[in-house]
Amino acid sequence: MFLVLGAVTVVGPDGKAVALSDRQRSLLASLLSRAGAVVSVDNLVDLVWPEDPPQDPVAALHNQVSRLRRAIPFTLIETVAPGYRLALGPDDVDSQRFDRLVRADTAGSLGEALSLWQGAAYAEFAESPVARFEAIRLEEARRQATERWHELRLDEGSPDLPALEAFASEHPLRERAHLVLMRALYAGGRQADALAAYQRYAGRLADELGLEPSAAMQELQLRILRHNVAPPTPLRAMRVSHVSAGDRRIAVATVGTGQPLIALPGWVSNIDVIAAGRDPRSSVFQRLVRTHTLVMYDRYGTGRSPGRVDDFGLDASVAELAAVATHAGAPVDLLAMSQAGPVAVALAATRPELVRRLVFFGTYANAAEIFTRPDLSATFIALVRSHWGLGSKLLADLYRPDLTDAAADHMAAVLRDSADRDVAAGYLAAIYTADVTALLPAVGAPALVLHYRGDRVIPHRGGVQLAEGLPDARLVTLEGRYHLPDVRDLDHIVGTITAFLSRPR
Repeated sequence: MFLVLGAVTVVGPDGKAVALSDRQRSLLASLLSRAGAVVSVDNLVDLVWPEDPPQDPVAALHNQVSRLRRAIPFTLIETVAPGYRLALGPDDVDSQRFDRLVRADTAGSLGEALSLWQGAAYAEFAESPVARFEAIRLEEARRQATERWHELRLDEGSPDLPALEAFASEHPLRERAHLVLMRALYAGGRQADALAAYQRYAGRLADELGLEPSAAMQELQLRILRHNVAPPTPLRAMRVSHVSAGDRRIAVATVGTGQPLIALPGWVSNIDVIAAGRDPRSSVFQRLVRTHTLVMYDRYGTGRSPGRVDDFGLDASVAELAAVATHAGAPVDLLAMSQAGPVAVALAATRPELVRRLVFFGTYANAAEIFTRPDLSATFIALVRSHWGLGSKLLADLYRPDLTDAAADHMAAVLRDSADRDVAAGYLAAIYTADVTALLPAVGAPALVLHYRGDRVIPHRGGVQLAEGLPDARLVTLEGRYHLPDVRDLDHIVGTITAFLSRPR
């Protein structure tokens, strides 16, 4: 039996722990964390000797494998070109048993699954390339299982309030945990405490991520105030359909009534993540849906639009947007944030019949003038492709100044839940090459350009590019070091956008 939900340990048939050297444990963790897959010799050498490889690394690795085989003779370590594989049966690893119990989705099975944990997954290997990605997956699965266990306990009428309060305090930005906590406190006759929990959560969300609580959180607060709390149903009023853009099938979500407003996708985004209130743009979308039919879509290869992406270029993205605009009932308004500016410009210039008005936020027209360090851009792309967990967290740190670890983890999870590493790297590379400067004069639709002066992701000069190049544009400069709308500025931002979209032409 192999234990990884804590320190990496081998338990022999006699029930006793097997003594292993540090090198053997590192080798074992490298094989275990790759779920029975073949791990190449070169990769294993890099993992076992990350800083000071031996003079003959292949021979040294072979020696370590031989020693590990002698130490755990009850387990087969297979030699399979181009490396080695650990032959595992079902439930040979405590993490496999954990995953199986979680899938059963009962309070009993989840409680048993959580009882398997003896510490951080893969312990001392959790922050190293040896097991980083598997450790991240398991830790997130543990948090989700904990939240689900508390939900089921509450539904059964036997909540564990002390444990729930401790979990919510440890994870102050996890919405699901605080939804369950508010319900549990109210069910226990503690209405004031439930409302106080909401205020603490809302305050942290605003301070650290610049977001408002989701519609689900706000509705639960109102229900608690009115003493009208029922088991909540997910507030996902969006209607999801699909459109075709060439051979691409694109998921489109529509919610609200009024003039269609298409919110273009971010670098990588997911309409389910947006609807759950986790995306950095969720709060502004939540407000705009009060006056418009908000249309969102997942670009090909992300979210609900799965597929193998062979073309990450501008033309393909414009074709997707054109299909969505036609589906939504053109002419439509466009809201282009972050990397989406060039796509909106290109559609407005080449298909003017589809576009009524344009709103740009924190975006640009010419990448070469914005991203002036090609070496740094290449490093980011390579990091995302090779280490998506680390890359997502590093890039998340740019979105807001002075992110706490919890906020950075939240932002990084939003990115990872939207696309895999290869898709994310492909779209990131496209961001650094886009240039629609020549198309700006051909855009006839009126435009509103908003940009934070201290934006660290896309500098303020990106907004200046658009405002100076578009024939009919107004630049609104916001004070702050943010990239996307901050909760403190939502009234001003949404009011400015709404007034612009509603004025007569």
